[in-house]
Amino acid sequence: MILHHWDTDGITSAAIYLKLNGDDVLFTPKIGNYYLDGEDFEQVGKYESVVILDMNIHEVQRLCSSMKLKIYDHHRANKVTCAEEHYNPYLWGERYPSCTVVLHRRFSYAPDYLVALGIVGDTGPKAKELDEWNIIKRAMIKHGKSFDDMQLATSLLDSSYRLNRRKEVMDNVYLVLQGIDDVLNSSQLLSNLDAIEKEIEYWVGLAEDRGNYYFLKMKSENHIISAVTRKLAWEHGKSAIVVNEKEDRDEFYIRSHDYSFDAQLIIDMAKREGYLGGGKKEVMGAVLPSGKGTIFAEKVVDLLGW
Repeated sequence: MILHHWDTDGITSAAIYLKLNGDDVLFTPKIGNYYLDGEDFEQVGKYESVVILDMNIHEVQRLCSSMKLKIYDHHRANKVTCAEEHYNPYLWGERYPSCTVVLHRRFSYAPDYLVALGIVGDTGPKAKELDEWNIIKRAMIKHGKSFDDMQLATSLLDSSYRLNRRKEVMDNVYLVLQGIDDVLNSSQLLSNLDAIEKEIEYWVGLAEDRGNYYFLKMKSENHIISAVTRKLAWEHGKSAIVVNEKEDRDEFYIRSHDYSFDAQLIIDMAKREGYLGGGKKEVMGAVLPSGKGTIFAEKVVDLLGW
C-alpha cells in the first residue's frame, strides 16, 4: 500500500512511486487528519507493507508491529527507528522543497514534470528562487507550459482535497500520470477550482492587517485554510495567521513570507498544549478543540513577540 498526502506533492510523489515500483493500492488518510483514526488504522493494517509519502503521521510507530514500513518525506520529523527505511533530509539537517525531490534524490529518478509539480505545489512563486528551479524550467520547456500553467495544475490537483473528495484525490494520481494537459483540461477539477477560488477570495478579503502579520478568523467546512494563509502571505508580503472554526474542531495555520521565524517553536508549544501540529520551517498547522483556536493564536503572537 502507498499512503500519501492529499496535496499536489503527495499526489505526484505517489505517481512517481508507482512509476518506480509498479501499480499498488493507494490510500490517503481522512483529509485533515495527520494521524490514522481507528477506521483508517484498521484499513491500513490489512497490508503487509506500507510506504508513507509526504506525511509525518502521528504515532506511526504503531504500524511497525504488524507490517514492513518505509517513509519518504521532507517535513519536520523524528527518526522512526522501527521503519525499514526513513528517508527524510530533515533528519540530517537538510531541507528539500518537496517529497518529489526526496524521491528524485533517493532513487536517482530523472527529474520530470511530476517532480516539478511537487515543487511548485509546495513552494509556489518561491520555486523561482530555489536551486531546483532548473527542474521546473526544463519541464516547462519540454511540455510547452508557462509557470502559470504549472501553478494552475497544482491548484487543480489540490481542489479535490479542498472539497473533501478523498477518492478523487487518489484518482488524481492516475490522472497526473497521463500528463499535465489531462490535469489542465479536467472538467471536474476546473469546476472544483472555480468554487474554491471564489470562497478563498471572500475570506482573504476579510483579513486584518495587524502590523507584523495578517490575521483572519474564518468558518468553512472546506479544507482551504492553508490556501487562504498562503495567499495572504504571498500577496501581502507579510506573515499570516488564520484560525478556522469548524463544527467539530478549530484549525490553526501560520505561514512566514520570509522565514523570519522557526515554526518548530510553535510546533513544540502545540505539543505541550496537547494538540496535533506539524509543518516545516516557514509554515505550521494544528488541529485544536473547538473554541481553542483564537486562544492558541494569541499565545503564538506572544511567543513570536508580535
